[in-house]
Amino acid sequence: MGESGSGKTTLLNILASLDKPTSGEVKLNGKSVVAISEKEISAFRRKNLGFVFQDFNLLDTFSLQDNIFLPLVLSGKSYGEMNDRLIPIAEKLGISDILHKYPYEVSGGQKQRTAVARALITNPQLILADEPTGALDSHSTNSLLQLFSQINNDGQTILMVTHSLKAASYAKRVLFIKDGEVFHQLYKASGSSEEMYQKISDTLTMIATGGAGNE
Repeated sequence: MGESGSGKTTLLNILASLDKPTSGEVKLNGKSVVAISEKEISAFRRKNLGFVFQDFNLLDTFSLQDNIFLPLVLSGKSYGEMNDRLIPIAEKLGISDILHKYPYEVSGGQKQRTAVARALITNPQLILADEPTGALDSHSTNSLLQLFSQINNDGQTILMVTHSLKAASYAKRVLFIKDGEVFHQLYKASGSSEEMYQKISDTLTMIATGGAGNE
């Protein structure tokens, strides 16, 4: 979390290997992301990273199933393997009965669940979520955040950029960025989402009023 211009999008772009840092290193499981050649970068993203965006980024001319399959098609997977991966994910996300539909035929919440399925189907090391609740109504937001919590508890690492206190309150750890640096961080530990919400609110107030932070 952080104010506009604090560096959230820059951080996300660096982690997504879209931008290179001017100094320092970015490592994923001990491997330097910065050292990967431009030729290998697309394959690296497909294999290791999943993306969930605010505006879903689904192709309207593809069915929901084909949108989910797309990263596996690009990786040369067989239809049988793609279908085997899809079935349990679609069941978990509650979209099994709408896979034949097109994005313009379903709700925003269903589109976002489809985008989450597309991110999960590659078994990524890391999911990068950029304001994933920004285009959703309150019901769909609650549903997605509960889904993220479940996926995270199952062992999937998710890094989310958000302006939403509610979305951040579901996280186990919140990093606050100010002027391109980690200014403060909070851990949820055994606390509730309500308690986390209040801590986040207090921290954002502290940042806005120029209070001292710590790492």
